[in-house]
Amino acid sequence: MPWLILALLALPAPPSEASGRPEIVDRAIQFHGGERYTASETRFNLCSKSGCFEVLAKVDGGSFLYDVAGKVRDGQRRVRVTNDTVELWSQGTPTTVPPERRQALADWAMARVYFVFLPYRLGDPSARIQDLGEERWGGRELHRIKVTFEPGSSTDADDEFLYWFDPETARLEQFAYSYAGNPGGLRFRRLINYRRVGGILFFDQENLGTEGHGLSVDSLSEETVKDLRSISTVRVNGLRVSPSPP
Repeated sequence: MPWLILALLALPAPPSEASGRPEIVDRAIQFHGGERYTASETRFNLCSKSGCFEVLAKVDGGSFLYDVAGKVRDGQRRVRVTNDTVELWSQGTPTTVPPERRQALADWAMARVYFVFLPYRLGDPSARIQDLGEERWGGRELHRIKVTFEPGSSTDADDEFLYWFDPETARLEQFAYSYAGNPGGLRFRRLINYRRVGGILFFDQENLGTEGHGLSVDSLSEETVKDLRSISTVRVNGLRVSPSPP
């Protein structure tokens, strides 16, 4: 997933008339939280198939801090990522991070933050957004966009994303992504249990998917999603949101 380098280089630009993004994306960012995304401190527990993690996400203008702690295969891990640093605690003990491990650790932390704060992250500077118009899902029209990333913006810049929005409210309803690898795969996430905390709209996610070579989000439709297997439910619990402290 191309989240790491994007996060380290810059936060998304705020929505504006001159953003160059499709109007549905800017409306979605405003509907889900708007300026609250750029000046807030959020704490939550994230639970999925990979385990449960305590997360602190603090954003203050152009500065950010993500602090993620939880159990991994080799014990307890805590990773703290800012605009220009990556810190690690292993079994509660501060541990030196060698340069060759820095990116993998930051990826690990960012993977547990990125989707929680959609659609704000669609404002990342390297995102290439294609407006695909409306299509029918479950008896209703949804506005679909496709997102790719500039070559070289990350080690996973070939990944592709689709997002579907309610055309009236601009609420994000579902999203999907395909990723390369051995063998690679496809994921589809349906959003459930919406609730607004501290002015930001949060949600849980039903996570479906499959693995294989050459899979693309372009193959997804209301019919083909029926062939995907259920992988997990991603739950966001214990939400606390407050303005960023000075």
